[in-house]
This record gives sequence, structure tokens and C-alpha cells, in this order.
Amino acid sequence: MSEHTAQRRVAAVTGAAQGLGAEIAVRLAADGFDLVLLDLRADSLDKTRAEVEAAGARAVTIAADLSQEEAVSTAFAHIEERYGRLDALVNTAGGSGTDVVRSLSDISADIWRKVLDNNLTSAFLCARHAVELMQRHGYGRIVNFSSAVAHGKAGPSGTVGARLPYAASKAAINGFTKQLAKDLGYTGITVNAVAPGLIVPAVGRIRDVFEALPAEAQQATRDAIPAGRTGTGAEIAAAVAYLVSEEAGFTTGAILAVDGAES
Repeated sequence: MSEHTAQRRVAAVTGAAQGLGAEIAVRLAADGFDLVLLDLRADSLDKTRAEVEAAGARAVTIAADLSQEEAVSTAFAHIEERYGRLDALVNTAGGSGTDVVRSLSDISADIWRKVLDNNLTSAFLCARHAVELMQRHGYGRIVNFSSAVAHGKAGPSGTVGARLPYAASKAAINGFTKQLAKDLGYTGITVNAVAPGLIVPAVGRIRDVFEALPAEAQQATRDAIPAGRTGTGAEIAAAVAYLVSEEAGFTTGAILAVDGAES
């Protein structure tokens, strides 16, 4: 058994309060990780922690705005104090925001910055601190979250809010992932991204938004996906589980599309 698996592995999952982040955290708990759960919403984190502990893992919750450098620094100092190690970081936090805007003239600078900070800056800050911990053991797995929308999306927006800054932020995540993978190539730390299509998690805001659409809009959205359906949180969690596994050591710099051939 290698040094980093001699004790329970530790994974940090951002955006873990609900939706994909929560489902990923529970899957990793079942796979033998202890969890650090990070999100802005402290109350919802407690529910995820209970599910993680029910799966047999230890869990720590940290409420923080991960787009702010000081908050991220404090959070990772807590991880270091509690565990002294970090084997995996899953940057799920982000989203397209709740402002449904399409016209370029309607996208304010504040909306633009908020979406980019929530998706891109948070991933950068968390990765920077995570790498410091991972390099101590010469091992680590970083999984960022891109999107099929990184390639641009025509037609109905479905569950996407501010589509233009969201597409820009996710395209930037692809470049960030590929370059960081090259920069860390010899360190034992891999960097990959999952690029979901329309995923409807078991619970959470995206499910609520999708189910609030008229039935014909829901069906039109499914029909636009070659696979003929939306994806599930369990399918995304399975992709992440592979990328954070020891067996994925030669997979780095990859953007793994899990989108039913949407992109």
C-alpha cells in the first residue's frame, strides 16, 4: 500500500451544500475518503455532512466565500490543522447565477465579475492552496468543473442564468485545467475537468429550476440532447470518482465530457 493510502484519504469538495457537490461528496465517502465540505451556505452543509457520515466517513464543514482569497486561505489552514494532508480537491462550486440575462447590453460588469469569480477565481484559489498540501506527499488529484456550455449554446437556455459570462468562465476553466496539468506534470498531482451537459441532480436548485419549466420546455430540452435525456448526479459523481482514484494517475489535462453527446 502506498504512503498516501496508508490512512484514509482526504478530499475537499467545494459547492458541497447541495446538488452535484453533495452527491459527489457522498460517493467519495463511500469510496473511502474523509471529506472537507466547503460552501457559502452553512445550514445546508450540515445535511451533506450527515449523509457523508452515514456513508462511514468523517466530515468537516467550512462555510466560506471561495472567491475571496482570505476566506480560502483560512479554510485550507483549517484543513491542514485537522488532517495535515489533502489527497483530492473537487472544484464544484460556481454556477451561472440567478440573473437570467441574454442580451450583451443587459449584462452588467457586476454580473460578469460575479459569475467569473464564482467559477474561475474560486477554482484558482482553492487549487493554489491545495497544491501546497499535496506536494508534501508527492500525490494529489484536482478535478475542476467545466460545462458543455463552454463551447457556446444556442436556443433555449434551460437552467442557465447569465449564459455569456458562464460560457466564458467554463472555457477559461478548460485552459486553466490544461495548463496547470502541464505545470504539475512531474509532481504526482493530476489536474482534470468534468464537463457536464444538462444534469438534474437528486435535489437542489437546478432540479427545482428544471422542474419549474413547462412540460413542453422540459421535453424540448431533452430532445435537444442526442442521448434523449438529462444526466444524473450519480453519473457525474462516478466520473469524479475515477478522476480522483489512484488508477487515474496517467490521466491529466483531460476535459471529460459527460453530456450525452451534447457538445
